[in-house]
This record gives sequence, structure tokens and C-alpha cells, in this order.
Amino acid sequence: MNKVIFVAFDSEQKAFEGDRALHEMHRDGLITLYDDAVVVKEANGKVVVREEPDGSPLATLGGMVTGGLIGVLGGPVGAAVGLGTGTMVGAAFDLTREGVAREFVEDAGARLEPGKVGLIAEIDEDWQVPLDTRMEALGGHLLRQTKLQIEDAYIERDIESSQKELEALEAEKLASIQAAQSEKARKQAEKLQAKIDAAKNTLTGKENALTAKMQSLRDEGQDKVSALEAQKATASADTKSQLDRRLANVRGDYERRIARLQDALNRRKAAHA
Repeated sequence: MNKVIFVAFDSEQKAFEGDRALHEMHRDGLITLYDDAVVVKEANGKVVVREEPDGSPLATLGGMVTGGLIGVLGGPVGAAVGLGTGTMVGAAFDLTREGVAREFVEDAGARLEPGKVGLIAEIDEDWQVPLDTRMEALGGHLLRQTKLQIEDAYIERDIESSQKELEALEAEKLASIQAAQSEKARKQAEKLQAKIDAAKNTLTGKENALTAKMQSLRDEGQDKVSALEAQKATASADTKSQLDRRLANVRGDYERRIARLQDALNRRKAAHA
């Protein structure tokens, strides 16, 4: 099951040991690691990504969720998710759309105090105890959040809401024209037409965004499938069947998500026709 995790540590050394443990568990097939980063909150509140002391790269795929969480943790988390303004709110909103709960973000932010270190990762796991055991042995406090597919539903509702707004404007214009042929009615119809044109442009932008999101999902899904296939190629016979199930779940999940968004796009095109 796809999850995002945050593990709080008291030192960079322990955090890097925790990250190496994630990679070991990935090699053993206990989890699938898609993305990871070790971060430190400095005294001024800025969150920075640390590299392994030997310079070896950490990040696996460079995912949206990990990057977004790093961004939010670098600011006033409660305000960013609640009533704050600016880019922090944007990052928090993106995380919410990606299915990361506010409570998870706030809890992670509370634990990442100045001078503390965090390990952030996006993973698939079948059982929680193996990961819990490894992190606890290193003194880490682990938080996990199962990713919910909120963004897909948001995109569907957004484009459907815009379509309804366009239809309402067109109906209002038609009613205005039919009601009277006065100069006032014609001016009102012209104003409505300007709104209709703007609504159509907005919908076109949302169609393009939906198409881009489907391509992003295809790319993201293929990246995860490739990671799982590479993991399977070096896995022991005992874990290959487990990875096969994980692989089938990932493929099925992304296929369903893309099909759902494609259906929303098809409904929009049918209404437009």
C-alpha cells in the first residue's frame, strides 16, 4: 500500500542509518522505496536536504509528495495548512490534494524542531512491523500516512463545476435574448457572452491540465513499475511473489486512476460537442 512516512531522529548519523535501512529493506523486498530524503531544520527554521557523507545520492524518484512535505516543513506548518498565505499555502494545498492529511503534516512539523533531523520517504509496504522495528531500533519516531487519491476527485469535480457554470451562463444569455429585444437586453447579452468566452477559456485550460495530469500519472506509474521490476530482478525467490502482488496492485491502481480521469475528460468533450 502506497504511503508517505516521516521519521524523526536526534542526529544526522541516525537519520542516515535509517535511510540506509530503508534501502536495505527495499533490496530485501520488505518494502518498495520510491523516494527518500534526509532533512535538517536549522536554527533559523529553514529545512535543508542533507546528502550522505560519502556523497552518494539518496532520492530515488524525486516525488511530488516528498518535495511538497519538505517545503511545508520549512515554514509555519499550522498557518500554512490553515490560514496562512503565499507559497506555503500552495505547498500545503498540493499535499492535501495528493492525499496527505493535515494532521500528518502538523505532527511531522511539530517533531522537526530546530536542530532535529527527519527522514521522509514514499514507500509501498505490506506489513508495518518490519519498518517500525528497524526505525525504533535506531531511536526514530515514525509517522506514516496512507496516500488517498484526493487529487483525482478534486480534478473531476473542478472541471465538472466549471462545465456547469458555463452551461448556466449560456442558459442565462439565451433567456435574456428571448425575454426582450431592447438595447438593454442586447447589452446584457454582450456582457454574458464575455463571461461565456472567459468560462470557455478557463475550461480549455482545465482540459489541458487534466490531460497533463493523466500523462503525469502514466509517467509516475511507469516509474513505480520500473522500480518494482528492478527490485524484483534481484529479489530472492521468497519475496518475488510478494513483489508480483505489489506490482499488480500498482499497475491496477494507476490504470483505474487514469481511466477515471479519461472518463471525466470524455464527459467534458461530449458536453462541449
